[in-house]
Amino acid sequence: MIRLMQQTDLNAVSEIENIVQSHPWTKQQFQESILSYQSTVLEAQGQVVGFCILQPVLDEANLLLMAIHPSQQGKGFGFKLLDQSIQLLKNKPVQIFLEVRESNTAAIALYEKSDFHQIDLRKNYYPNKNGTREHAIIMVKTCSDDFATLFK
Repeated sequence: MIRLMQQTDLNAVSEIENIVQSHPWTKQQFQESILSYQSTVLEAQGQVVGFCILQPVLDEANLLLMAIHPSQQGKGFGFKLLDQSIQLLKNKPVQIFLEVRESNTAAIALYEKSDFHQIDLRKNYYPNKNGTREHAIIMVKTCSDDFATLFK
């Protein structure tokens, strides 16, 4: 089940974030995201196993953060979470943007399956724990149905 994030989800979401990210968001940042953005969670068997945070901006949206607990990856949850989170946006965006680590091939494959494509590269964007930096691939998804309605 996919639903909007609640205060009671913060511990589970923070735990997932701390497992999957080298520079995780704080619990306070997640709490603020509930108020400022569209923050959704995915439940499986009564447990929060993933989350997605989208930042709507006029007719666009930015995918700020998304993660699935490692024990639940590879089951199609990421695709379902992303797709349904986009559908829940109140103002349907014309385009959705995101940045992803160049080395995160699993996420890139998921985004491509969801009709995102690369439009640019941000060099040395992500910090690594060892002090080096990694490029970010900038991707976009054009929501064609909504785009077409702008010109009717």
